[in-house]
Amino acid sequence: MNESRVGLGIDLHRFVEGRPLVLGGVTVPFERGLLGHSDADVLTHAVCDALLGAAGLGDIGVHYPDTDERFRGISSLLLLEDVAAKLRASKYGVVNVDVTVLAERPRLAGFFPAMRVNLARTLGVDETRVNLKATTSETMGALGRGEGIAAWAVCLIQEAAGCRDT
Repeated sequence: MNESRVGLGIDLHRFVEGRPLVLGGVTVPFERGLLGHSDADVLTHAVCDALLGAAGLGDIGVHYPDTDERFRGISSLLLLEDVAAKLRASKYGVVNVDVTVLAERPRLAGFFPAMRVNLARTLGVDETRVNLKATTSETMGALGRGEGIAAWAVCLIQEAAGCRDT
């Protein structure tokens, strides 16, 4: 039986003026974007961290530090593409990814189909293996006041057939 592993990723970014809002590789029309060294795509960052964690490969900050100018303004889908390559090199494949985005605004459900396509294509999996959900914090706390967006991702990865050391 091939080994399966679960990973959890969490990311939060605060809103700022003058930046686009990018989630799941989709530019969402909104008056503010998220602050970050890359495109600040919290959804994709959470997926990256979940996958890296499941494979025991550290976290997004280890591989793509905000002190490295190569990653300034980079699309987080390119980071996810690299994470997928690291998984394959470690002999793991993605079984599924499930993400919850916490944001008071904007409403995101209408953008989820395009985000699912982006994430699935980047990971090399069928869209049915990527699930996206959104919720609010009912106006409680910093996220409830609309100061930013957070995302939680959980994933299951599985060792490729014939890769287990015996």
